[in-house]
Amino acid sequence: MTKLMEYLLDPRTAVVFDIDGVLAVYEFGDLCHSACPDEDWEDYVRTHDPYASSRPVPQIQRFVQDKGTGRVWACSQASDVEAPGKRAFVTRCYGLAPSHVVTVAQKAEKVEFLRQLAGELGVPESRVALVEDTVKTLDLVDQETGCVTVHVSSFFDYGM
Repeated sequence: MTKLMEYLLDPRTAVVFDIDGVLAVYEFGDLCHSACPDEDWEDYVRTHDPYASSRPVPQIQRFVQDKGTGRVWACSQASDVEAPGKRAFVTRCYGLAPSHVVTVAQKAEKVEFLRQLAGELGVPESRVALVEDTVKTLDLVDQETGCVTVHVSSFFDYGM
């Protein structure tokens, strides 16, 4: 097991996962990653509920089971239309409490959520980790906070 995984599994560390492309396999289209152009996404969500059929990632499910859900959160950019489906997916597939699934209007707001979480838990920012697939978001969090940043690829061989 890597030093990073040991740190994330430490009971003192809070782990925050992005949803699309991290907790949910990003496979919404037919032989394509996307079901529609970005500008049509909200209409698509209203009529198709893509998170009802989204698949979880077994390695991350195993990690959450090993860590326990008490120190695990999900934080994702989502509109009011998208948020209920994402929340239902995460609670169903990962067992997180609905209060541990947070949505933000813009990716940059994840920085504030991570800081707020560290404060609420009474831990230094270095005990809060963000797992993301978007390098620009990881870079922003790394530059703006003392939080640990983790690319989702670190989980590719978890439990194997």
